Parts: sequence; structure tokens; C-alpha cells
Amino acid sequence: MATKASPTATPTPASAASVSLPVEDYLLKNDEHSEILYASKLLVRQCMARFGFDYAVDPAWKPPVDPKGDAANMARRYGITDAKTAARYGYHLPENTLPPAPAGAQPMSDAERNVFLGDTPRTDNSSTNVKQYKGQKIPAHGCSGDAQRKLGKGLEERLPESINDASFQQSMATPQVTAVFRSWSDCMRKSGYTFSSPLQPLRSRLSASPSAAEIHMAESDVACKQRTNLVGVWVAVESVIQKSLIEKNQEALTQVRSTARETLDRSAKVIAEGASS
Repeated sequence: MATKASPTATPTPASAASVSLPVEDYLLKNDEHSEILYASKLLVRQCMARFGFDYAVDPAWKPPVDPKGDAANMARRYGITDAKTAARYGYHLPENTLPPAPAGAQPMSDAERNVFLGDTPRTDNSSTNVKQYKGQKIPAHGCSGDAQRKLGKGLEERLPESINDASFQQSMATPQVTAVFRSWSDCMRKSGYTFSSPLQPLRSRLSASPSAAEIHMAESDVACKQRTNLVGVWVAVESVIQKSLIEKNQEALTQVRSTARETLDRSAKVIAEGASS
């Protein structure tokens, strides 16, 4: 049963990038997530080196330019919402939001994978009773598990993500959001497009680069969102739902935030030590 949502105020944002949701206080930002992953890779490299393996780590670990952090994917959460972005890229992602191309990495040998994973259960049903390599004890769950234990459980906490997902799904069943969907659909129909949801255009197959037709549809999409204040209504409804879910899980969320901070502090130390070595 969906949470009842009765916003006391509805903003009128120009785009979703200018607003935030309550759960973002508990979600790891993109740069924080990248920092933890990079520190983990540095620890894995140190561990793998003890067994004679060279685990390559790309030093270009920083995420794409993202000043807001966009932990809740606000830029695309409600479809495209920025007029300038639509006019230039259509439904394509702007270049500065695309992840950097991964450096060419060689596949792991069976021996490397055994040291990396140790006794971690495998999806390919291969043996997991791997505890030594050339007489040297492999850490529990391999070097990946060793890195995780040293950094803490900052990446394992799923409660904020669960609230983030639940509010989104619940919001789409509320009268306010379904009504604004209809208004947006009516607006799009006047421009010659038939969609029942503002998320549908995102699922369209895109050409290699934005076409004139795609840009026109994207501009119509954003214009209809602005005319109906779709983003303002949706944000207001989701905020009410999230506040209710946060209140019910406040103690656990406070602990999640504390755990994340500890992992970030440890990650920063690992990265600093790696830079000075």
C-alpha cells in the first residue's frame, strides 16, 4: 500500500537539478562512492602484491564533473528537465556526465582470481575452497574481502538506497503524480507525441548522436514539464514520502551515516598514504 502524500507546498523549479530530496542527506555522493572504490583498489593492489601479482589501478579515479553529487540521480530522475541540455543533446547524456573509458585491463588468470576472491562463493560454481597460494594464507574472501574489512561497511549499507527507490515507486501511484502525468501527456500529444509517462521517452532507442527530431521531442518534453510543473509536483510528493520513511528509520539511518563517514575517513587515509608512497 502506497504511503499517503499530502505536500504542504509545491516548488516550481526550472529543472530537477535545482532541487533536492531528503534522503540525499544519507546517500553517498558520486565522488564519495568513487573515493571508497579507489581506496579499496589500492588496498587490493597491496594485498595482491604480497602474492606476486600486479593489480593495476587507474589513477584517474575522480568521477566526472558533478558539483551537486547527484546521489539521487536528480538530473534524470524525472526524465530530462533542463531546457539547455535538451536543446543540445536531446535525450543523450552530456559528455561531462559520461564515465571515463576504462583503461585496458587484462583478464585475471585463475591463480590471480583465486587470490582476489579467496573463499568467496562464485557465480560460475567453481571451487570456493581456496585458502592458500604457494603456501601463503589467503585472507578470508580474498584480497577483495581484506580491503573491505579494512575500510568498513560504508558501501554495504542499503537502507538509504531502499528509501530512495521506495519513494520513487510509491510516488507514481499517488493521485497528485498520476494527475500531473496526464497533464504532461496531454501537452505532449499537442506536439504530436504519445506517451503516458515522462520516463517513456528515456527508453527510446537513440541514434549515435542527437538528431533534429530527437532534439525537438526533448525540447517539447521539457517545455511540457515546465508548463505542468511536473517536477515541482513530483518532488513535493516524493519529499513527503521520504520524510515519513526517514522518520520511521531514523535511528538506523543515523548509524548508516556514521558508518559511511568512518569508511570515508579510512579511504582518505589510504589514498593519502598511496600518494605519498
